[in-house]
Amino acid sequence: MTISESFRLPNGFRWQDWIERWDKMQERYIVRRSERIDLLIHLIGTARYPVKQVLDLGCGTGSLMQPFLDAYPESEVYGIDFDPLLLPLAQARLRSYGSRIAILLADLRSSDWRSQLPGAVDAVISATALHWLTEKQLSDLYRRLANVIRPGGLFINADHVASRNPDIQKFWEHRREQRLRLEATQTGDDWDGFWVEYLKALGVSGLLHADERVLGGWEGGIEKGLPLEWHFSELIASGFSHPECFWRCDCDAIYGAFR
Repeated sequence: MTISESFRLPNGFRWQDWIERWDKMQERYIVRRSERIDLLIHLIGTARYPVKQVLDLGCGTGSLMQPFLDAYPESEVYGIDFDPLLLPLAQARLRSYGSRIAILLADLRSSDWRSQLPGAVDAVISATALHWLTEKQLSDLYRRLANVIRPGGLFINADHVASRNPDIQKFWEHRREQRLRLEATQTGDDWDGFWVEYLKALGVSGLLHADERVLGGWEGGIEKGLPLEWHFSELIASGFSHPECFWRCDCDAIYGAFR
């Protein structure tokens, strides 16, 4: 188990409580979050060959890695994220899986993160992380992934997607807001509230704007997502085949392609 040692949780830190708060906070913003995770995990089974090694991009607290490890008990999962304060929660959550996991601190905007992997993997997964990237950065990432995934493997991403038609986009966004109001309990933290309290619990001060703290002022990300047609075109140009949308709910989708 390789863990980034850039930050450690304080002794006696109640990490289980903070993982629960993180998951509840995410449900405020992500439509049908548990359904998406379940479907993404089961889709991995459609790979041409048995999936033994998997890479999770933007793994955060390990909320996607854990159910995958349970569903595929012979698998090894590598998690990559750029946030040195979230990765210790993933470390604590996944400690019992021992050598089956590796958690890596890396910036997906560069090509250096690939050197931290021992070799190619059978699949790459991600959930609600890649919309932080610009079009150029995501296009570059797709091309790198084509060299990371073994032939016959696949890439699956659950994230925001958009429409080229602005009226349709407004309609989807309205429906998404309605669904979130109905589905979410609306109790617990919002995004800013979570980070204020979490940083306070860690004893970290002066870092109240999470995006600037972690990303160095990450600008140009496509928060609303990009059209599925854009993703399919870029994936094919990167060396993938048979791009597909596996699930969609308004502004959110699960899509991917085979290597």
